Amino acid sequence: MQRPLRGLMVGVGYFAPIQLAAWRGVSGAEIRGLVGHRDRARVSAVARDAGVGWAGIDLAAAIDAVRPDFLDICTPPATHGDLIRYAVTRGLPVLCQKPLAATVAEAAELAELAHRHGIPLVVNENWRWQPWYRETKKLIDAGVIGQPFHTTMRMRPGDGWGEHPYPDQPYFADMPRLVLFETGVHYIDTTRFLFGEIDKVQCTTATVNPAVAGEDLVVAVLHTSRGGIVVYDADRSAVARTVRSLAYGTMSVEGTEATLEVADDGTMTVLRRDGQVLRHAYRMPEGWKGGCAIAAQQNFVDALRGGAEAETPATDYVRTMQVVEACYQSAALGRAVRIRADRAAGVPEPAGERLP
Repeated sequence: MQRPLRGLMVGVGYFAPIQLAAWRGVSGAEIRGLVGHRDRARVSAVARDAGVGWAGIDLAAAIDAVRPDFLDICTPPATHGDLIRYAVTRGLPVLCQKPLAATVAEAAELAELAHRHGIPLVVNENWRWQPWYRETKKLIDAGVIGQPFHTTMRMRPGDGWGEHPYPDQPYFADMPRLVLFETGVHYIDTTRFLFGEIDKVQCTTATVNPAVAGEDLVVAVLHTSRGGIVVYDADRSAVARTVRSLAYGTMSVEGTEATLEVADDGTMTVLRRDGQVLRHAYRMPEGWKGGCAIAAQQNFVDALRGGAEAETPATDYVRTMQVVEACYQSAALGRAVRIRADRAAGVPEPAGERLP
């Protein structure tokens, strides 16, 4: 029996307890230490609640004490670069929260640095591991839907209105780039997982809530290589039936043989061309959003042990960030933007088509 890999986690914000709980559901690894930023009381409290033995605010001391096999970064994007660079100097594999960095150029630089030194660097992109997306992928691959040609991902968390929006993560209100950068990146990565590469985008953005600095409404048309057109329709200021529902909204995948509908509670229905309406039953795992955090972290551990391939390595995730940047560029220019596969630095280029 191999001993569990020892993990050291950095970050004690809103998502840290969720991520720590997910680690308790992962086989073959455990978090032995927790590092925070300045607030010793917060670090100690989060570590105590999660049953983590070592807690502190000094990363170097934590590495010396815990002797980790990997570093788990659960901090804001602006801090990722320095933490990843330090991990590389210490020879530590890294699992890093999305987005990988504040800019595409830095993300590409970090991916190249880790690759050059032979250090695994994987983005903790758990959205694609939500079970309704995994099940959607199975149905597409099995031909149940036929050839997908039009998908709508409708995101309505319902948590962004009023003078004090986003009560769970109030710093969202001050972010100059919000929906696309913070949440849309999930949907773009999931689109790539389901439907292949995105080679052209058309996007418009708006800020509806005056208390919010960045965009809280986005409509992005994503042209994919295998699934036709995907529309990411996101509005964090709109009224929602359920605030921050399990699936954050709904999805429909229209294909040549059937339309698949995913409700905001994760239930799935197949509408066939012959008129049959079938409830698609599947297993809903335990854990946050159907166990997606557990699944993403398990994939990282399995990859470190050589039993699987990491689904979201940094070298590939740069492409997801390229698409996010292309969406911002499209909204600013008012026209479509293409993403060329050979533009390693992640700089999109205008496609020439002007939006109607």
